[in-house]
Amino acid sequence: MRWYQSIEFKIILSVAITTLVINGFFTFLYLDVQARHLDETILKNATQLSETIKKSIQYDMIQNRKEHAWRIMQTIGDQEGIEKVRIYGSDGTILFSTTRDERGTMVDKKAEACYACHAEEAPLEHLTSSSRNRIFPSGKGYRILGMINPMYNDRECFSGECHAHPASQKVLGVIDITMSLSEGDAEMRSARGQIIAFNILSILAISAIVVLALMFFVGNPVKQLVHGTNRVAQGDLTHAIPIDSDDEMGHLARSFNHMTENLRKANDEIREWIRTLEQKVEERTRELKETQFQLMHTEKLAALGKIAATVAHEINNPLTGVFTYVKLMERKIEEGKGAAPDVEKFREYLSTMSREVQRTSAIVSNLLDFTRPKELARKVVNLNSLVDESLDIVRNKLAISDITVEKEMDPLPDIPADPSQMKQVFINLIINACEAMEGGGVLTIKARHDRSRNTEVVSFADTGPGIAPETLAHVFDPFYTTKEKGTGLGLAVVYGIITRHNGKIEVKSSPGSGTEMIVSLPTD
Repeated sequence: MRWYQSIEFKIILSVAITTLVINGFFTFLYLDVQARHLDETILKNATQLSETIKKSIQYDMIQNRKEHAWRIMQTIGDQEGIEKVRIYGSDGTILFSTTRDERGTMVDKKAEACYACHAEEAPLEHLTSSSRNRIFPSGKGYRILGMINPMYNDRECFSGECHAHPASQKVLGVIDITMSLSEGDAEMRSARGQIIAFNILSILAISAIVVLALMFFVGNPVKQLVHGTNRVAQGDLTHAIPIDSDDEMGHLARSFNHMTENLRKANDEIREWIRTLEQKVEERTRELKETQFQLMHTEKLAALGKIAATVAHEINNPLTGVFTYVKLMERKIEEGKGAAPDVEKFREYLSTMSREVQRTSAIVSNLLDFTRPKELARKVVNLNSLVDESLDIVRNKLAISDITVEKEMDPLPDIPADPSQMKQVFINLIINACEAMEGGGVLTIKARHDRSRNTEVVSFADTGPGIAPETLAHVFDPFYTTKEKGTGLGLAVVYGIITRHNGKIEVKSSPGSGTEMIVSLPTD
């Protein structure tokens, strides 16, 4: 697990973000309140200063001692933090300014100092306290607070001897004071930096405390649990997690240890059960093997008895015929009847006896092939060539039986097989097809390569009467035949040869639809 995927990192990140958002929000509120409070304090001081100037020069102005009034304002304007002190006349003339170049000039009524009164066509005679001040940039990196204080034409003014203004004039002029807010701005910047640094330190401190708490109370227990689960997953059911606390993690560790102990006990019980089961299986297998051996021995004896009875029956018939003809010939010879007609009959008897002896020899030969199969002499052969050679051997029988052969042979790769035994298979299948089509018919031989199974497939399909369903399941059984002169061993021998080649033979047939024998042999 990477560090940023751990639960400690996620919790720490969540705490840090939460602390940052909450501290940032309250810091913003606090700084805003502090800034407004500072501005209000400065504004209050500026208002008091403006009133002080107004009252300080009021008596000198009534007495028409302007030089004394100007001196007072110049002294106040020279103080630190005071940018400028000015007096405007009712017509906008700057009567006095601590900046000498402005004296006697006209003030710009669109400037900050005049806009509050002269925003409308008729100048306002009374302003609220909030409308008499303004804050604007100085162009030197700090702000400036401006305060205007109207000088009204009071009774003391228009009733004096030096009065030069009519009583109808309400405002004689305006005192304009501008003060620098550089110190206040510097204090706010310092306070903002201190608060931000405090917030960073508090976030770091809180994160450090959370890290230590998580490592001690959560991180180490969780790592022990993860390590324990890995050990259990690897099969170590004896591993136990140390329990150092009684909190939720301690209860979890205790539950984990209890679960591991139960798993260990269950595993031991399963192993003991498996061991007992294996012993019982071995005992039962031994009993089954003994029973199977007895059954096989009994079946072998039964099969041997069946084979002996069948062979005896099959051999007894031709031997009985041979014995009969031999006795007949002996009687005729003893009677001295050896005329020429008897010689011809003797020849017929000998021909019949020869056929019966050949039949007996065939039965014995097939029986030997079935009971003692020959070893395979594998060579690289081509099944198409073996089919052609087999057809050449039985060509006369095909012609006598009026059988037409149709071949659909795809090119086949060479495979390892015993050529003589495979020709025996093909000849048996061809002869069986011929015997099934007594009145003639068509034998269709197909060959193809099955890529999906990697096998070579050769099929023999006749147009004979087909095989009944109840007979179809027994066509490969030894000594099972539906032919009058069949031995019942031909297809059994074929089945054995194909099986020894790791192949498979199938039969498809239904009454009236002919029979198809399909031979499949592995390519490799």
